[in-house]
Amino acid sequence: MPVTVPVPASPVQRLLAGGIDVLLVTGVSCFLPVSAAGRVLCAGLVLVVLVAAQAVTGAGPGGAVVGMRLHRVSHDSGPPGAAAVGRAGLMAMAGAATLGIAPLIMVMRADATGMRRTWFDRISGTVLVSRRSQTVYTLVIGGRSVLVDAAVLLGRAPERGPGREGVRLVSVPSDDATVSKTHALLEPTPEGLAVTDLGSTNGTYLVDFRGSHELAPGLAETVPRGGAIYFGEAECRVR
Repeated sequence: MPVTVPVPASPVQRLLAGGIDVLLVTGVSCFLPVSAAGRVLCAGLVLVVLVAAQAVTGAGPGGAVVGMRLHRVSHDSGPPGAAAVGRAGLMAMAGAATLGIAPLIMVMRADATGMRRTWFDRISGTVLVSRRSQTVYTLVIGGRSVLVDAAVLLGRAPERGPGREGVRLVSVPSDDATVSKTHALLEPTPEGLAVTDLGSTNGTYLVDFRGSHELAPGLAETVPRGGAIYFGEAECRVR
C-alpha cells in the first residue's frame, strides 16, 4: 500500500479557491431581483452554506475546484467541523476590519518551510492541504537509505539536463564503476517507483515477482514496493 504524506496547499490554490467563493457569493447576491437589503441577506446565507460545506466535507466550492481540503491538525482525515466555523469567523472579522487585506497578507506570508499554516489556522487548529498527496518511497543503496518523494536523478556524479533543472541529485558510491555518471531517473507514483534508464553503459535491471529484466533506455517501468533495482552491479531495494 503506498505511503503518502500531506502536501500543503499552495498560495495560488488558496487565492484561486477564495476568488471562486467570492465570485459565487457576489454572483448570487447581485443578480437576484431583490432589494439591497435582500442581497446582503442572500450573500450572508450563501456564506453560511459555504462555511457549512467546508465544515462537513473539508472543502467549499473553491476548494473542490482547485483540489484543496481543510483538516484539523489533530486529525489526519475527516471533516474539520467546528474548527472550520471558527477559522471562517476569524477570517471574516479580519477581512471586514481591513477591507480584505489582512487575509491576503496572511496567505502570502504563510510559513513556506512547513505546512503553510496562517495565523487563522494556528488559532483554529487547522491546516489546508492539497488533495494531491505525495507518494513516498525509500531506496536502500550502498548501505544508506534515500527518501524519494519527488523525481530523482541517480548516478556516480549525476547532472541535470535540459528540462530537469529542479530534479534532485543522488550519488551512489563513486567506487562502483558499473554505475554511469547520470544513470537513471526515478519518479514516485501511487503504483510504484517509475524508473527510466538514461542510456547507461551497463544497463538497469528490475527484479520483481516476475523475475529480472533489463530496461530499454528512455522507457519508464514501475517497480513495486519490495522490488529490487540493479544499476549496473549496484543493488537497490525499494521500500
